[in-house]
Amino acid sequence: PGYVPLVDPGASSVVLGRRLSAPLVSARFDGGAKSLDDLGRAVLWALHHSDGDSLRRLCVSRREFEQVMWREFPESRPATGLTAEDAWASIDRRFLAGLGGAVYEDGGRPLQFKRVEVYESVRTYRNFRLHNGLVIVATNERGEEERLRFVRAAAERKGRFKIQSTTD
Repeated sequence: PGYVPLVDPGASSVVLGRRLSAPLVSARFDGGAKSLDDLGRAVLWALHHSDGDSLRRLCVSRREFEQVMWREFPESRPATGLTAEDAWASIDRRFLAGLGGAVYEDGGRPLQFKRVEVYESVRTYRNFRLHNGLVIVATNERGEEERLRFVRAAAERKGRFKIQSTTD
């Protein structure tokens, strides 16, 4: 009794999966890859060399997340009380765990790239596209096909692709 729900003019963004009021931004992604296949090749190179720092550079940076992506997600609307800093803290921990686990599991292995598959969806936002449900398909030294699933999503912005989410 007496409860009055918050006024949330952006509530429809939850159903849409994106905020329509997000501003157009000019910032670019630094580094990354020119295609999903190039991103997959770069990931396998970094794994082969057990190079966690190179893997991390393939990920969306804090600046890119805050300036380009955050304001498009429904969670960014004022009624949630969440900030880009809150969201980044979660994403950053997931990157650390996912990349560390991948280097531990597959580091040092010479995997030959075959393709990247997107098995969920490609979502178009105002300032970027999100490729969800990625699988990097490669062959191992015995010629057997392997499917790496630790890269969960990639963000695409102005011809650059970067890891946006990993398993943790």
